[in-house]
Amino acid sequence: MTKKKKKILIFGGIGLVVLLFIVFNLVMPKDKSVAVETDKVKKSDIIATVSAEGKMEAETQVKISANIPAKIIRLPVKEGDHVKKGQLLVQLDEVAYRAAVEQVQATLESYKARLRLAEATLEQSKLIYDRQKTMFEQSLTSQEQFDAARTGYNARLAEVESNRHLVAQSRASLVQSQDNLDKTTITSPINGIVTDLNAEVGEIVLVGTMNNPGTVILTVSDLSEIQADVDLDETDVASLSIGQKAMIKIDAIPDTSFNGVVTEIAGTGKVEGLGTQNQVTNFEVKVLLTDKVPLVRPGMSCSVDITTAHHPGVLNLPIQAVVIREIDEDSLKSKAVAKANSSEAIAATDEKKPAKDSLTQEKKKKKEVEGVFVIENGKAEFVPVQTGIADKQNLEIVTGISEGDQVITGTYRILRTLKDGDKVKVSKKPSGGAEKKG
Repeated sequence: MTKKKKKILIFGGIGLVVLLFIVFNLVMPKDKSVAVETDKVKKSDIIATVSAEGKMEAETQVKISANIPAKIIRLPVKEGDHVKKGQLLVQLDEVAYRAAVEQVQATLESYKARLRLAEATLEQSKLIYDRQKTMFEQSLTSQEQFDAARTGYNARLAEVESNRHLVAQSRASLVQSQDNLDKTTITSPINGIVTDLNAEVGEIVLVGTMNNPGTVILTVSDLSEIQADVDLDETDVASLSIGQKAMIKIDAIPDTSFNGVVTEIAGTGKVEGLGTQNQVTNFEVKVLLTDKVPLVRPGMSCSVDITTAHHPGVLNLPIQAVVIREIDEDSLKSKAVAKANSSEAIAATDEKKPAKDSLTQEKKKKKEVEGVFVIENGKAEFVPVQTGIADKQNLEIVTGISEGDQVITGTYRILRTLKDGDKVKVSKKPSGGAEKKG
């Protein structure tokens, strides 16, 4: 066989294979069905929660600061000590304040003596004035002598009043000085534990001002009641209320959750990143730990799941099964009438008015609707639904479908592009679930 004939046979064979491939693809029927995952609508409990992270803190926590500047001369407690109400915590240097009390006390005694002298002088002036008045009424003394007696009496009266005010002022100063002296001794206001100690003997404590906080010497906490302090986004706070139950997870105690209850919700939000693209508004929420947890300590990191709603025995589907589609309003009305699930939808079936502008009418008729895809005769049919609360995986379905309906639940990539009327076929779920035919 010549070279030329060999080439003809080779190229002829290749052409025949290509021709057979083309014919095969033209003759064989094409399956354009989309492989989808499905699930049947079921009833179960739905528990809606909101989550946040924060710190464990004592519900009652007192930061001990000094009300007067002074040096610490005694500090009889240390961190971790149990203390009782009224127990000595800090002793400040009292020398200067005791001297101030004694000085004011001496001044007060001096003013009291001056007051007694003025009162005695007033008494004498009163006798002279009364005698001159009687004699003047009987024309036994002159007008000049009577006026002098009256003026002397009024002067002694004013002097007594002045000394009385000085005594009162001195007494007030004594109270203030004694109060400062008393503040050199700091006792515990509650029963609790010293959870933070920030000072040492010999340090001079400072008093806080409007711009500068004072020295916090130590902190006493009542650990009989511990709470989680968390920050929640403003969108989550709207569903919160006092008394809602919660589950608290403490990082230092893994694989365990503890019961809690919401006791406080801040009335004003805290704005972070003001004026920036990352601006957020959070609200502080306090969740009281109702279980007894001996190992918990203030400052431990935690996460909280607060139950905001509980709907038992309701229709629900995986969250990803619910999609949003832009559909024609007339089509939406006809679907609603067919399902007969909403009286409002039935009442909305009016007679169509003639369109003045087809483009305008088309824009008006288009509406974004929340719904699911159910399988009917091997096709995906979009059904509008009304949703309720959701947990981390499932979403409550209020109206639109019934228990047992076969709904397309995946995959997420397919649901993004799936259209009403597309042919579908049911495939097995990756988890190994039973195959369901449409």
